[in-house]
Amino acid sequence: MTSFTELLVQRGHRPSSRWLSRRLGTPTVEESLRLGLSADHQVTRLKRLRLADDVVVAVEESCLPGHVLSDPESVTHSLYRRLEDLGTPIVRALQHVSAINADAELAQLAQVPPSQALLMMTRLGYLADGRPGELTITYCRTDYYDFMVELTQ
Repeated sequence: MTSFTELLVQRGHRPSSRWLSRRLGTPTVEESLRLGLSADHQVTRLKRLRLADDVVVAVEESCLPGHVLSDPESVTHSLYRRLEDLGTPIVRALQHVSAINADAELAQLAQVPPSQALLMMTRLGYLADGRPGELTITYCRTDYYDFMVELTQ
């Protein structure tokens, strides 16, 4: 598993983040279903702007079960590094990539014109014991992201 920070460093950029919020809460219905939680469980919510060389390249919203990450303020840089330090690393993930048009709020955060296409990556990360440990939705600017898939027979 490669983190956002590691990917940007590999591409020769200086990664950074600007926190928008770090808080505890209760899961939405969708989060409960995807993360296998009941409605009364606590979750950690992280929302931040992801930057490359001080330019916003993505808006990221993460939701993690409270038993995986109970202190939102403890994530200062890399979420995945923090999870490794806690002994609860994400070891595999399913990622779905689609395109959306940015609404006014998302466009302002991503610093793009309203209705501009963004890549929406929804990642469901799993712990070593097979339980879901992370649900992250990242809205990526298309002028900074591309994907290559190798198909083999």
